[in-house]
Formats: sequence, structure tokens, C-alpha cells
Amino acid sequence: MLLGCAAKAEIPSFVKGALYSANAALVSEVVPTLSADVVLLKGGLEQGLRLGMVCRVSRGTKSIGELVIIESRSKRAAGLILKLDKGSVIQTGDIAQIKTLQNS
Repeated sequence: MLLGCAAKAEIPSFVKGALYSANAALVSEVVPTLSADVVLLKGGLEQGLRLGMVCRVSRGTKSIGELVIIESRSKRAAGLILKLDKGSVIQTGDIAQIKTLQNS
């Protein structure tokens, strides 16, 4: 029978983190081309970004627009702009997060 012999253990750092990827990536650059602007992201397959996924782009709490992933590698991805809110421009530092459906 054990009586009050509890050892205090430290919780490993990975336990405190999220179990799943954030499903978001930072915009690293916007490259203008003749036909469309390509948005380069600092995040890819490791963040859950897959070919054909639609992402919302935001700056702080403000929504800027949407893009579709056209290429995804381990740690980087590229997308094409689908929609831009009026007067908005996608810039370095904006956040692209996978657009998901919510069931009610």
C-alpha cells in the first residue's frame, strides 16, 4: 500500500502543444506574373496544406481574401488568389488558414 508518495514530474513540452498541425501558414511573398499573382507560403504539407485546398487569408482579425493551393511541399506551398476583399492586398506576414465547413 502506497501512502502519499507522489513524485512531481515535469510535463514534456510536446504535451503542451497542439496534437494536430495549425492548418495555417505565413505568407512569405506575393509574386506577380502576367496572368495571376502567386502567393508563396512558409508552410506546406507539414501544416496540412494539400493541393486544391481553399485557404482564407487574414491580417490580424481582418479577412483579406481567399486562395487555392496549387503546389505543396514539406515546408512550403504556393497558391493562386481566388477572391480579394474590396481594397485589400495580400502582403508578406498575412496568415493563410485552411477554410473548413462547420456543421450546426
